Amino acid sequence: MKGGSCLDNRLLMKTAIKNVLLMIFVIVISFAIKHYNSLAISASNTQDEKAYYNKLTKDNDNNQTKTKKANKSVLKQLQDQYLIIKKPKGDDLQIQLQDLYINRSLKIIISGYMDEIIDGDYISRVYKEEKFIGEPDYVEVDTSENDEDGLESSDPIRDYGNDPVHEITISSQSDNLGYREYEILLKLNHVYAHILYEDDNNYYIDLRRPKDVYDKILVIDAGHGGKDPGALSKDGNTYEKEINIKILSALKELIDNDDIKVYYTRLSDETIFLRPRFTLANEVDCDFFISIHCNASTSTRPNGTEILYYDHEHKDIKTVDFAGILSEEISKIVPLKNNGLVRMQNNDIFILRNAKVPAVIIEAGYMTNNNDLKYLKSAAGQEDIAKGIYNGILRAYEELIP
Repeated sequence: MKGGSCLDNRLLMKTAIKNVLLMIFVIVISFAIKHYNSLAISASNTQDEKAYYNKLTKDNDNNQTKTKKANKSVLKQLQDQYLIIKKPKGDDLQIQLQDLYINRSLKIIISGYMDEIIDGDYISRVYKEEKFIGEPDYVEVDTSENDEDGLESSDPIRDYGNDPVHEITISSQSDNLGYREYEILLKLNHVYAHILYEDDNNYYIDLRRPKDVYDKILVIDAGHGGKDPGALSKDGNTYEKEINIKILSALKELIDNDDIKVYYTRLSDETIFLRPRFTLANEVDCDFFISIHCNASTSTRPNGTEILYYDHEHKDIKTVDFAGILSEEISKIVPLKNNGLVRMQNNDIFILRNAKVPAVIIEAGYMTNNNDLKYLKSAAGQEDIAKGIYNGILRAYEELIP
């Protein structure tokens, strides 16, 4: 019985081993067949994907062609100089331009939900057939130069060739949701009027001479400011710069409603060198340049208004005629003594001497005279002076410019 039992066990073992081997064989064959089919399907899918990719690429090429056509449409409107800002990928993109003309600068603010980081390579410039990308290149020509009145300009003289951008500064802020705001500050080679265009891929900023955009251009300067306080009042409580800016503010309220493009050298208590003031007037080729001041003397007796001018002539406009009109209109409203016009000599006043446009300095009254000072410090007096200047400007446009 024992021998038969052992035999049966061996037969059962052999049968089990055969079954296991058979199962392994079936599994291997099944795997091989499945793998082969998978390879075939994969190859088929790859071919389909290639066909789909080719179609997609072709569609993209077609879209790109459409975009190029849009670009060409935009480019036809651009002049010889313009900026190209590549649009970052994202949603709800917004752009704002701030003209910081007194510093020959343009601030560009781009905001939205962005997937990219904006750097200098996003900003290219075109001048005729030349194109510039990234940080501007320059050759240093000279060192700093001094302005008059003891104010020093520390900017070195650099030659940037035909690149209209001299400096690029980029700053940004963001939140945890992906919203970003970029400030791109561009220092330019000239004061421009900026016209914004865009297509799907880029923003375009046309850089045009202001005279090609605006029919009437005026530059108004509030004398002194910041570290340069100007004259001190007789009572020692008021600086000239404070009164100058208040008169300008009253004038701004009147003139901003007219069809005149006005450039202001300053609208707050900031230090502005003399050179940028007349440079602004010259670069925008303004019709008239007015610098608002108050007078002072070592004596308390001098009083009244007066207008300083150089005997220039610009585009058939004599500065003396412009000064005369202003003097007449101011005297109609302002109850202070009218001292008339003061013709300056060759080297008297730096800002007038270097202005290439009709330019005057209005001395609104004497801060060292009690009566004048009281009037100059009053809101009513400041509004009267502003109204007289405003009337003179309108009359000058009517009588002196065809």
